[in-house]
Amino acid sequence: MLEALKESVVFSKIQSEDIKKILEEIKYEIKTYSPNEQMAFRGDEVKGLYVILKGTLSTEMLTEAGNVIKIEELVKSDVIASAFIFGSKNCLPVDLRAKEKAEVLFIERKEFLKLLFSQEQILENFLNEISNKTQLLTTKIWNNFNNKTIKKKFCSYVTNKQEKGEFVIENLGALAEFFGVERPSLSRVLSELVKDKKIERIGRNRYKILKKKGYIKPGDLKI
Repeated sequence: MLEALKESVVFSKIQSEDIKKILEEIKYEIKTYSPNEQMAFRGDEVKGLYVILKGTLSTEMLTEAGNVIKIEELVKSDVIASAFIFGSKNCLPVDLRAKEKAEVLFIERKEFLKLLFSQEQILENFLNEISNKTQLLTTKIWNNFNNKTIKKKFCSYVTNKQEKGEFVIENLGALAEFFGVERPSLSRVLSELVKDKKIERIGRNRYKILKKKGYIKPGDLKI
């Protein structure tokens, strides 16, 4: 547990022995989850600090058509919904599911507030975390305003989702709904990118990003 906490943004730059002493002075709980267990739903209250100690969590959104869109995966040492711990609306923005057996450290909001007041480094870490999330959101909003075509939206999405130049489209219809476009239109864009040798289909729903000489670096997919 100490190793996972030390690698988290909240307890960054704090030694393991100091983290151990801090935990001895506060109230906390370790929550366990089974594989594929639904941990929380969009709109549920974020009641405090949640830090993943073990396992991988999937954040998802359910569209109006009933399709599930995977937003991102959270892994060991990640903090869950840090921007929603405080403020007037403490509601989880996505559904949360355990992909595998998971353990999460939970510190109730008032207890966490006491910790922030008593530990300057933790306070600085948490403020940096919130600021970084805000800056990232601002960048995403700006990119959305400047990526108006379907192709640009798709390329921006792939850039964020790819891993080592590869990405998976689990549900094209759900992705089209997420973009606010028709499925045939998105399918046409995908086919054009394959035809233009921008991407290559390497398996069912799996693609690789290409360039003329080898594979591009992550984030370099161009139209």
